Amino acid sequence: MTRQRLTLAGMWIGAIGAMLFLWLSRSSEEDVEPALEAPGIPVRGPADRAPDEERAGALEPLEVGAPTTYRLDRRHRGQSPYVGPDRAIPAWSFETGSRITAQPVAAADGRIYVGSHDGFLYALDEHGNERWRKDLRGPVWSTPAIDEAGNVYVGSDAKVVTALSRDGEVLWRLDVEDDADTGIVFAPNGRLHFGAGQDLWSVEPDGTVAWRYHAAGKIFTTPAVDDDGTLYFGCQDDHLYAVAPDGRLRWQHRTGDDVDSSPVLGDDGNLYFGSDDHQVRSLDRDGNVRWSTDLEGYVRAPVGIAKDGSILAGVYGPRPRLVALDPAEGGIRWFFPVTVADSTEVGVESGALVDAEGNIYFGAHDDYLYALAPTGDMRFIHGTDGDVDSSPVLTSTGLLLFGSEDGFLHALRVED
Repeated sequence: MTRQRLTLAGMWIGAIGAMLFLWLSRSSEEDVEPALEAPGIPVRGPADRAPDEERAGALEPLEVGAPTTYRLDRRHRGQSPYVGPDRAIPAWSFETGSRITAQPVAAADGRIYVGSHDGFLYALDEHGNERWRKDLRGPVWSTPAIDEAGNVYVGSDAKVVTALSRDGEVLWRLDVEDDADTGIVFAPNGRLHFGAGQDLWSVEPDGTVAWRYHAAGKIFTTPAVDDDGTLYFGCQDDHLYAVAPDGRLRWQHRTGDDVDSSPVLGDDGNLYFGSDDHQVRSLDRDGNVRWSTDLEGYVRAPVGIAKDGSILAGVYGPRPRLVALDPAEGGIRWFFPVTVADSTEVGVESGALVDAEGNIYFGAHDDYLYALAPTGDMRFIHGTDGDVDSSPVLTSTGLLLFGSEDGFLHALRVED
């Protein structure tokens, strides 16, 4: 009996060992769940590989105007053509029914849009007066996008993406089956791209679904879009993905933890992004690692690019700060500490905005909006009554806009 038990135990140990070996031997591509089946909608997965294609080198310059989309352009550089205020002069504030974490957007004519966790999308004029509001039936984390016709597209936790006219008329609604929390970004071919749950969606302007790509974790980043339409996005399955314009996987890069930091694609043709493994990484457009820098805290904010090319990364505790990194090698050029508690769950989640003169604006969990000189020296701070997770923007009419967990959209103005 004892010998039989030993034999059975040996068989079980051998089987478990074999299973463990197979699991450890899987390639990173097999770590992704198989594609969902959705009749009528092409759903891509790791088996659908795009042909290998070299895409190295610098990119064409982007023209940036009013902040009509997430991080101001499809590459997410966070660079504005306008000059921001040099002092904290309040212009107005607009109260919603709950906290604001999403970035506001604004059209060239001054019309402003912002979503709130009260479930509404608000349309304001440049003076902060409400023009209309639309009930989106769930908290809004999503940054809206404005097209050339003035139509607005936004997602919500009601598992719906909604298209609205400039006057607030609903053009279409799309059921996306999960929380639509990311910003919406336009590709060069005019399609809309966004994350909802574990899917990256590609949608025509009329609401027709072109395809979706299924990842193995929640997508909480807004995709950056290359000149050829390739999409780069991070996921809570510890990967950064590159997906071709037809929805097929180009490559994926494994990190050590969730990737909640939306990537930026620099004019140099390289990618930069942060992760919960405390690293800021730079990859080339073929997915090869250029460098990785440990910043000793979660990096969840979208990274930005300063006028001198520095990579701007917001960091959580125990040393919460904004850090400027050398884009070539990843070394720290300077950092600016923020006054929040020594906790790993607080810090900087607001993406840094860079104005036309190189000045830098960002928010933090200590309830302040910060303005820095290009050298990292403080210019001014402006207090609110809640965390400032919303990335700030500058409008063509000279307003610095940002949301706060106090439920207000705040507007600072340039001195007369």
